[in-house]
Parts: sequence; C-alpha cells; structure tokens
Amino acid sequence: MDWTSILPYAAQAVGGAVGGNIMGALTRGGGGLVGRTVIGAIGGVATGWAGGNVEMVSGVTSVWSNLIDGENGIHLANLITGAAGGGIVGLISGLLIRPRA
Repeated sequence: MDWTSILPYAAQAVGGAVGGNIMGALTRGGGGLVGRTVIGAIGGVATGWAGGNVEMVSGVTSVWSNLIDGENGIHLANLITGAAGGGIVGLISGLLIRPRA
C-alpha cells in the first residue's frame, strides 16, 4: 500500500479520534482518553468506508468536498466524515461506557 491509498483512512481516523474525544468528554464516559480515541478512530474509518459503499452516506459526504477547491477539499471531506462518524460513535460509547462511581 502506498501513501496515497492510506491518506484518506488516516484523515478519517484523525477526524474520528477528535470527534470521539469531544463527544465522549461531553458525556463524561467512553472509557477515558485512550478509549475515546480508539473508539472514535474506528468510528471515523467505518463512516468513511460506509461513505464509499452506501449511496445515502456518500451523498451526504460528497457535499463536504466542495468546501475547498482542489485536492485539499477531498482531505477536508475525509476529516469531516471521520469527525462525524467518531462523534456519533463517541456519543454512543460515552453514554454506554460509564465510569464506576
């Protein structure tokens, strides 16, 4: 695998990690910093994969690629897609994985 095929997944994972950490921290759960990061990154990459294989998701994610002209628009779309997926999964994990009191 070369760098051009890995870069979209890396951008989705970074966006997912950020989105998962934010939503997990807001709900005060998600298994701590490492747990929220891992869960968010997995959710971000999964949303990116769904965007390439599910027509409804790809219709939503294709809107974000027009925010910036050129190749950077695609990277920004991958980052936002990952953040959205990581945020959703981070919200769910933050509500389900709670610290023991």
